[in-house]
Amino acid sequence: MDYVVVISLCFFLQNVYVRFQTLNDLWKCLPADLVPFSDQWTHIEIVILMENTPLLHAELCDLLKMFTLGYGRMLLSFFIFSFINMLFSVYIVLNSYELSGSKANANVFKNMLMLSIYAQCVTFLMSIITFVSFINKKRLEMISYLRLYRISILHLDIKRQIKMFMNQISVCYSDQISAFGFFDINLNLVTSVLVLLISGTITLVQMKSHPMILKLNNDTYSFFQNLAKRE
Repeated sequence: MDYVVVISLCFFLQNVYVRFQTLNDLWKCLPADLVPFSDQWTHIEIVILMENTPLLHAELCDLLKMFTLGYGRMLLSFFIFSFINMLFSVYIVLNSYELSGSKANANVFKNMLMLSIYAQCVTFLMSIITFVSFINKKRLEMISYLRLYRISILHLDIKRQIKMFMNQISVCYSDQISAFGFFDINLNLVTSVLVLLISGTITLVQMKSHPMILKLNNDTYSFFQNLAKRE
């Protein structure tokens, strides 16, 4: 199930990223300083392209809004359960001896299994965050292009289009891809997840001899034993 979710998410995000890249490449085709050339670009052609580009940009932003609305709950659940899986993997590795008894082979197998689950969760989370970060980067590139122009020397029509486009980008950029509004998905999320994982790991290490953790170890060991008997 995780593979289906991640592949579908990354496929959609990759398509949106390519469209933003195409939009940026289209803008690069405009002449330098937006000055018409008689043999290449006329004033009307520049204005028409600058009118259509914000429309395409707005449609892409609407796609991102639809993505957040459609996948928001799924993203929230996926990130929460992935974090729980990673924290549980750390718990199993830290308490592997208590949970496996005297069976060394079972101990090694469980550690390898938990580490593989941990690596899988990290890979999936980083894939989604990376794709979203690429999209945010492409959205910001358009602002950098617009700020390079000397608006004071431009024609009134072109100046109006640039100002309207910059206002539109500022409004659209405030609508970040989020997990159902609980948190935005960007590179800052990596830091937050790392802090939570480190805090959780330190807490598990400090409470390793706590009665509550010892009881949890016994219950988990009994659960594994029951699973082994059923098999």
